[in-house]
Amino acid sequence: VLTTFHTEDSIGGLVRLLNMNIEAFLISSTVVSVTAQRLLRKICPHCATIYKPTPADLQRIGYSPHDLKDAEFRKGTGCGHCQYTGYKGRVGIFELLILDELVRSAIIEQKTSQDIRKISIESTGLVTLLEDGLVKAAAGLTSIDEVLRSLPRLQKPRPLPELQRLLEG
Repeated sequence: VLTTFHTEDSIGGLVRLLNMNIEAFLISSTVVSVTAQRLLRKICPHCATIYKPTPADLQRIGYSPHDLKDAEFRKGTGCGHCQYTGYKGRVGIFELLILDELVRSAIIEQKTSQDIRKISIESTGLVTLLEDGLVKAAAGLTSIDEVLRSLPRLQKPRPLPELQRLLEG
């Protein structure tokens, strides 16, 4: 069964089911995974230029210059192709929550969404919306500003190389 809810992230989908008075044991025994997605503006390929994030940018995303030494951030300067916005098209940002036994137990025990997020990161390698957005910004697909404008900042992101490894596998 596929369904849609308007929630902040994938764990919000579980919380929404619990708030609908569905028994936790039913959720944990029937839900296989929950996906959250956002569409962010994509940097225009015709006017994209490489740039180094400012110290303020780095502070906003929780990284140091060393953390991003291999990243290639871009900004669109604006051109006729993008109506001088610097953006053309959209790029998908995704979060996939997989319900393994540890996550299922956390649901039955009615742990907080923060606890479930932490367990999911540790047990299934959950990559949050923010983290996926930062990986795509570091690849030059979208901007740091767009990521911070559009995605929930629920925790400090993990190191970029770790996220890239998780998303490649």
